[in-house]
Amino acid sequence: GKSSLVNRILGEERLIVSDIAGTTRDAIDSNFENEFGKYTFIDTAGVRRKSKIKENIEKFSIMRTLFAIERSDVCCIVINAEEGIIEHDKHIASYALEAGKPIVLVVNKWDTVNDKNDIKSFTTLMRSEFQFLSYVPIVFLSAKTKKRIHTLMPEVLKVYENSLREIKTSVLNE
Repeated sequence: GKSSLVNRILGEERLIVSDIAGTTRDAIDSNFENEFGKYTFIDTAGVRRKSKIKENIEKFSIMRTLFAIERSDVCCIVINAEEGIIEHDKHIASYALEAGKPIVLVVNKWDTVNDKNDIKSFTTLMRSEFQFLSYVPIVFLSAKTKKRIHTLMPEVLKVYENSLREIKTSVLNE
């Protein structure tokens, strides 16, 4: 899902896409420029439960994902609408939060949800599961069909700009 999403945003098939989970093993940078600026998208390996991590290569993939979070300006946590929210989605989001990164929650594969009007109830579920991210925007889209994909970048830019704002405090004169 993450690789497909990056490919859609880039407008070309730069990243390998497969139905098999775990195809992306390393963090892959892709540069992109449009009228709003220059961007580097980092497609990371998905992180699975520790009990499922048997290969050293997968442990290395997790380390590269955490390093990608550290060097990012904005983290998009991609949730698979078919699977629903899994514990590791919350773990990755907490890593991004601990690193002080602006975050956008992205619900991908929204085309697979039968009731498209279900955004309200899925949003309620997301807010419940990600209580520690109550202020974070949630975007529903489908990388496969390109539906609602135009809603992602405005949210990414908004959270990035908000992260740059200084909060002024009043100073009391004695």
